Amino acid sequence: MSTITFTVDERERADLVGRAAREKVNLSDYIRVRLGLRAQGSLTDADIEIDPRHQHTLQDQIADHELRLRALEADSGSAA
Repeated sequence: MSTITFTVDERERADLVGRAAREKVNLSDYIRVRLGLRAQGSLTDADIEIDPRHQHTLQDQIADHELRLRALEADSGSAA
């Protein structure tokens, strides 16, 4: 595995950290996903245990993320 390092100013870093926190992922995974890479938080679905009390909330979050992703992709496609 290799590491890629880049420099951002403190304002940019704070913005990235805030966005990652809103998405409830760590900063590394947030950046990886934004770059179109797979997050590394969990290697397989079998690694994830979902508390049945939170199943509905998780499904809502996934649906929300899908809508956001589609909106971003549509916006990116229209800007090209």
